[in-house]
Order: sequence, then C-alpha cells, then structure tokens
Amino acid sequence: MLIRPDSQWPPPGAAKMRKRWPSWRAWWSGDFDELRKHAPATAPNGYWAKRDRHPEDRQVHLPLAADIARTSAELVFGDTQALDFGPLQDSWEELAQDIGWTNSLLEAGEVDAALGGVFLRPAWDKAVANHPLLTAVPVDEALPEFRFGMLWQVTFVTELGERDGFWWRWLEHHERGQIRHELWKGTATNIGRAVALADQPETAPLAAGEDGGLIDTTPIRPDGGLLVDYIPNDLPQPLDRLPFGRSDLQGIESALDMLDTTWDSWMRDLDLGKGRVIVSSEMLDGIAPAPRSTGHVQTATDRFFGRLRRGTPTKVFDEDAKVFTPLPGLPPDDGGKVTPITHVQFQLRVQEHADTAMALVEQIVSRAGYAPQTFGQDVDGQISGTSRRLRERRTYTTRNRKRRYARSAIERTAETLMLIAATDFGGERPTERPKLDWRDTDQSDPKETAETINTLRMAEAMSTEIAVRMAHPDWDDTQVKEEVGRIKAERATAPAPSGFETPDQLDDEEPQA
Repeated sequence: MLIRPDSQWPPPGAAKMRKRWPSWRAWWSGDFDELRKHAPATAPNGYWAKRDRHPEDRQVHLPLAADIARTSAELVFGDTQALDFGPLQDSWEELAQDIGWTNSLLEAGEVDAALGGVFLRPAWDKAVANHPLLTAVPVDEALPEFRFGMLWQVTFVTELGERDGFWWRWLEHHERGQIRHELWKGTATNIGRAVALADQPETAPLAAGEDGGLIDTTPIRPDGGLLVDYIPNDLPQPLDRLPFGRSDLQGIESALDMLDTTWDSWMRDLDLGKGRVIVSSEMLDGIAPAPRSTGHVQTATDRFFGRLRRGTPTKVFDEDAKVFTPLPGLPPDDGGKVTPITHVQFQLRVQEHADTAMALVEQIVSRAGYAPQTFGQDVDGQISGTSRRLRERRTYTTRNRKRRYARSAIERTAETLMLIAATDFGGERPTERPKLDWRDTDQSDPKETAETINTLRMAEAMSTEIAVRMAHPDWDDTQVKEEVGRIKAERATAPAPSGFETPDQLDDEEPQA
C-alpha cells in the first residue's frame, strides 16, 4: 500500500467499520473504561452512555460478549484439524506441535468472532525460534486491499504511541513477492513522514538485518503470492462493500447494553432491600460532638444514624446504615400506637430480574447465530435428545458456515509454514497444498443413537458394520473391521437360537471383504 507523506490518518475508507471496531473490542474485553468510552457508539443513550456521564456511579458488566467469542472459537477450532500432507505428514505434525498450531487457531477464532475478521500471518526469526511462527492479527490493526473479494495486499499497523511530542507508527507492508517495514513519525491524525527504522527500539533490529527492512519472499513462494491469509468471520458485511467480515456482536450491542442495565437494577434492588431497623429517638444515646479544629477532615466515623456528630443534619441518605430514627411530627403507621422498634424489609424483585435477564440472553445468543442450549440455557426444561439436537442445529449451522470461510485460508497458511520451514530451516518442501478435513464433533445422545440402531436392526435394515460405524463415528476402517469381527466371534459362541430372538439378536451373514 502506498502511503503518502503528510496524509490523513487513518486513510479514508471503512468509516463505519472504524466506528464499530472499538465498540466490539470494548464489549469483548469487558473493560469498564473502554465500555464507557466506546460502547455508546453502538448503544447510544444506554447504560454505558449514562456511566460515561456519571463515572462515579457503580458499574457492573455481564461478559456475555466474551463468552460468545470464546464459544465460537471452541466450536470452529476446538478440535485438532486433520490436515493431510501426504508423504510429509510426519514433518507437518512435528512442525504443528512446535508452532502451537491448534492454540494459534483458537486465538484467531476468538478474534475473528469478536471483530469480524482476522489475518493469519506466518513469520520467522531465528533469534526467537528454530522454526516458523504464526500470529493472529485483528482486522482493526490492518489496512487490507481486496480485489474481487480476494486479499491482494495488506499493511499491518503497530501504533508505538506518542514519544517526544510525535506519534510513531510501524507499518509492515505485505505485497506481492516482498515484505516492507517502515517507521513513520507524525501526529494522531497525520501520518507525517518516513524515518529510519533505527530511530525506535522496536524497529531497530530490522534496520540491522541484511535486508534493511525489505524482505524478498519469492524464495518461499516463487509465484509471488502473499504469505498472509485472511479469515472473515461471516459474510456479507452490510456496512461496507469490502469483505471485512461480520462480527458475532454486530446488531446485538443494544441488547448487551440492556443486559447490563438489568444486572445493575438487580444489584440495586439488593442494596435497597437490605433489612433495616427504625427506632424511637428516645432510645438513642447521645455522643460527644466531633472536634472543631481547623484541620479536621470530616470522615464516616463523624456520622451517627444519618446525622453529623456536631449536630448538623446531613442531606445524604446513607443506604448502608442499619438503624434509622423517624422524623418528629409524622403520624405513626399503626393507627396511633407507638412502636419503639420497627423492622423494615423491602421486597426483592428476584424473579422479575431473572426472567428479564434470561430473555435477553436468549435473544442475544440467538441473534448471534447460536442455540440457547449452547450457553447452558434450557428454555423448555427437560426435552428429548431429538428435540434438543433440532434446536441446536442453529449452532452447528453457524459453525459449519464459519468453517467454510476458514478452510482455504487454513490450508494455504499451513502450506506457507511448511514452505518457510523448507526455505529457512532445512525442512522438506511440499509439492502440493494440504487438504483439510473437519472432524465431526456433533455430540449425539448415546441413548438416542442406541434406540435408532436397535430399530433399524429389528427391521433388518442395517448390517453389523453400519451399526458399528454409526455407534462410533470417530473410528477408522481398521477399528470398525476389528469390532465387527469381535461381534461375530461372540455370536458364534453364543447358545443356539430358541426361535424367540429379535432380528437384532440373530447374526446376519455378511459377505467377506
């Protein structure tokens, strides 16, 4: 990407996305300062907008947005992906273990769900490790260029912050056949001018290298292709013509804000609903007034039952006080009878708040693309396994949709890592791109599966081999054949049939393979 000196920063484009990325990051992080600052952009006049105007008020937050992002990552990348590298399979397995391949994809998946997109950036530094490295770069830290929906080139931006009155930025340009590193010195809204990489400690090692900040990548990919790949969380993105990807939090920010409002109201009821005692003023003991020295600072110990010790009434209601005295001149509430001690206990609206919170959670996770059961909600109480799986189909549909967007990027990234290992670390060079196989992680109800197998066996509509495969979908052909052999061996030693057996108890003769 060509950056012109003294140009606007950030560059024009993606204005709607730049407004929302900080908000989604704030919801994802759950940091109170970030929520007060950025949440009002997507939930105006809501709970966090009010807390931004009154930061001294109590603040509470339910981290459901973080749970959504984490759950998405575990659904899509939670199990080890099966990448078929052919004759180089052992080399890949060893490299994946060194890189921490599965954990890197889990990290990328969480970023992807929260912000809508993530870049997989392979790297290498022999001073750090004797193998390639893999980093996940959030979409809001990059300036990508797409052509026909495909990533053409991208610039990663590292904000080094304000130093000596200037704003420093490290730009890493990934272009066809090369990587360029640049250091820029400007202001918060102006890119300024490019300076030597040695001017800042973060970029100085790049200047000391043989390439001087310019890396030729054609030895790794002779076709001049990028080393970076992009995974959109979901498409299309209605806010921008570019395929930035749609966040799981997009469109549910106001509901997340209302959930925090509900939680705060619930906690406020707990505060106001504390049991308190009202006593007659005649039962109070007098105390000595606080000293009137010039340097005395009023503290909580200078208060007694809502009054200052010097006798000056306070205008602040102490909600944590346990004992109060009624004001003189007010008629008693019990028909004229004076009660020296009265206990007051306000009603707590527990069920109302719980129902509201549960309804909001159900709406939030559903609009994010998941079934409520995925997050531990059983909205209909005890239901059958078949009904549960039908309800959870929404979660698996969302997972499979995300996997389709991620497949090509994962395959190409794995190939790039093997190419880097071959070029810079003496590994074997792959001749073709690996094939990714997503392992079936749908958890069937064992009882439901057993009932289905038994029904089909009684109808003589299923062989022993198919029954074993259905009961153990994660087994390979060898395991299945061995289990079928054991079953037939047990049946061969069983007592002779009496004529009253069900079809599934009788051994069906299967042709030998």
